[in-house]
Amino acid sequence: MNRDTALKIFKFLTYVGIYGGLLMPVMFLPVVIFPFVFSKLVFLQVLIGLTFPAYVALAWMDPAYRPPKSMLYWAIIAYFVALSLSTAFSVDPIRSWWGNQERMNGLFTLLHLFAWLTMTIGVLKSWKQWYRLLNYQVALSVFMAVIALLQKPFPRLLQFQAGDRVGGLLDNPIYMGAYQIFSLAFIALLFLKTKDKLARFWFIVAACIDLAAFFAAQSRGALIGLAAFVAVFALYYAVFTKQKKVKLAVLGGAGAFFGLYVVAFLFRATAFVQSIPFLPRLLNLQAATETRFIAWRIAWEGFLERPLTGWGFDAFHILFNLKYNPRSLEFGYYETWFDRAHNTVMDVISMTGLFGIVTFAAIFLTLFILVWKAWRRGWIDLPIAAILTALPVGYFLQNLFVFDHPAAFSMSYLMFALTIAATQPAFIGEKEESEAAKAAAAKPKTRTAPWVLFAALQIAMLFVVWRYSVLPFKASTLSIRGNQLLSVGRIDEGWQLLKQAGTIPTPYVDEQTFLLSRDMIDLARSGALANYPKWPEMFDHVKRISEAHLKDHPRNTHPLFIYARFLQEMIPLLPEEERMQTAILSEQMYKRAIDTSPKRQQLYFGLARLYSSAGQKDQAYDTLKTALDFNRDVGESWWYVGLTDWFDRGNEDAGSQAILNAVDAKSPYQLQVVNDAFLLAQAAALHNDVETLKAVLAALPKLGGGSVQLYLQIARVMERAGLIEERNIILNAILQIDPSIGPQLEGLRTGLASSIDESIQMAGAFIPTTTPDIVPPSDAVPEENNTTTASAGGSGPRR
Repeated sequence: MNRDTALKIFKFLTYVGIYGGLLMPVMFLPVVIFPFVFSKLVFLQVLIGLTFPAYVALAWMDPAYRPPKSMLYWAIIAYFVALSLSTAFSVDPIRSWWGNQERMNGLFTLLHLFAWLTMTIGVLKSWKQWYRLLNYQVALSVFMAVIALLQKPFPRLLQFQAGDRVGGLLDNPIYMGAYQIFSLAFIALLFLKTKDKLARFWFIVAACIDLAAFFAAQSRGALIGLAAFVAVFALYYAVFTKQKKVKLAVLGGAGAFFGLYVVAFLFRATAFVQSIPFLPRLLNLQAATETRFIAWRIAWEGFLERPLTGWGFDAFHILFNLKYNPRSLEFGYYETWFDRAHNTVMDVISMTGLFGIVTFAAIFLTLFILVWKAWRRGWIDLPIAAILTALPVGYFLQNLFVFDHPAAFSMSYLMFALTIAATQPAFIGEKEESEAAKAAAAKPKTRTAPWVLFAALQIAMLFVVWRYSVLPFKASTLSIRGNQLLSVGRIDEGWQLLKQAGTIPTPYVDEQTFLLSRDMIDLARSGALANYPKWPEMFDHVKRISEAHLKDHPRNTHPLFIYARFLQEMIPLLPEEERMQTAILSEQMYKRAIDTSPKRQQLYFGLARLYSSAGQKDQAYDTLKTALDFNRDVGESWWYVGLTDWFDRGNEDAGSQAILNAVDAKSPYQLQVVNDAFLLAQAAALHNDVETLKAVLAALPKLGGGSVQLYLQIARVMERAGLIEERNIILNAILQIDPSIGPQLEGLRTGLASSIDESIQMAGAFIPTTTPDIVPPSDAVPEENNTTTASAGGSGPRR
């Protein structure tokens, strides 16, 4: 094969990698855990693994295909050096290298993005080439937007239920908003750079579709980013253009954009504005941000403790857990598991330290300097200069409210690549050619195709792809399918798949341990697990993979918590001789989890339940009191303290008062089932709290899990408190649920009886004396992660 043919082959494969890389946000394979994230990044890893060796061979043969000398490229390299240092000195280096399936933000994945960037700037060096690539990206963005918009009439278009805010193939609406900021900027650039009327019409249509998807996402952070982009672009263009009509048109357009928003904001309370689907949320600028501030403060404290290389790339969860603020539980369980600070700057400074933040800032600084110099030298025109100045500003500002994600990585690296290419002399028209370029052009290109090097590199990359991308993908597909089978009662089939998944090497074992632990807990509670003869094998398997995972990640609170709960739930099923040992192991896991997150209340709730089930009532109470003292504004802590003190320790007065405190707390306990209402009614009756009794009545229609007898007992509590009207409301509801109880209440209806008990006695029926079912603390804790399934798109709990 001659040299020219080899060049064509290598160049073709490189183009496949470049154009294929932009397909990453589009990829969606709903057969794995976190399909909106994991399937995308595995696709990118496989693509780059198969095509990057061809680019290396191409660059070896012809210097023209090597990356140009650029300050921005060197700044990005410096940032990757900082990431490498952060990974090497991380508190969890394995996590920093691989990441996890929910985010896929490990250094291993980011190196694939860097390889894509290198390929792109090495091959695409003229505006003509970039015009084609950006057109292709615009077409992809329109496709993405259409899929998102179709979720409005077809919420289950992508198999999983979409909410009012749509995210399309990115699942998370915030991600869709950020993605479309880039797309709209590229559309604006292409529109300004072409005179063709048909092309301009296409760009207008594309902009309208992308804007529709942007607003359907209803992301306020992205709106701030888009507003910043529009403002900077308009000012830049207006200041430096010499055409007065263009200056007025640009300022007028930007003024109209902001003017419409101001008008809508001023009239936000009107029926017309409220009737527009996406506007109310975008006009609400008073969203709760306290949990973000908590995370930001933790990030800053973490930086002060480890200022040079930070806590480790992708290791914010360890810092957050260690410095967990008990106030977080006031805002719900979802707000207690953060693996990001939800602010890219704070993420960088806490996870990568000074080295990271300096090199991160250098990327943007060198970008602005290069764009300015290129425009002043005439290498690029005003539209490109204005877009490449405004877009990074918009991207940076929206990242102050969120963290980077696959779609944003894809678009930001595309922006960096475009900037590197555009700030070279010959990008838009050969105004000036550098001496280095002339010298390179004069050198004879005598290198032949490096087939041996290419083959060796390709084999090595094939191994990496197979071992670290394909096999983890297979393990994930088996895990999620096994999980689905277990959830519908096909235990043996599901277990066989999960067991097979456990034999496949993968760095992402945490999701397997969580899924199988959760499934076994559910099956144990339903009674189905005890009837499955192979459950001891399942138990041993979970223990083995959990302990192997914890050996690699000893400071990760969430898997420690899940393992402790799993052991705790399995104790009743185990032979008598194994129960004590398992209980001790569960206690050890809870205490290890507490060591990694000393003030996280739900760890104490679980440990207290373990003590309670073992008959250690005082130890359970002391443990719950510790959790309560962390934050006395959390009603859930008061509730569990009250239950334990009242029913386990026999302190009726103090325990019932704690129950009342639970619903009066700043973050009140939310009644879950009718049994909770019965408990609260009893506590209120003991303290003559009539208002709380009335509140119980108001809450009953919203609660589930109640029997007729339980409702009857609540009615008796109302009656004894003198709330006859409230009693009658409950009794009428009971008759609608179960008319057969009518004869027992006939005495009340006819007036022959003055109380429920008297009426029942007149009917010759047994008077029930129901006692409340006491729900131990951990049983009442909602699942910490109910999104680690095929439906999760990275919006689940942040571990």
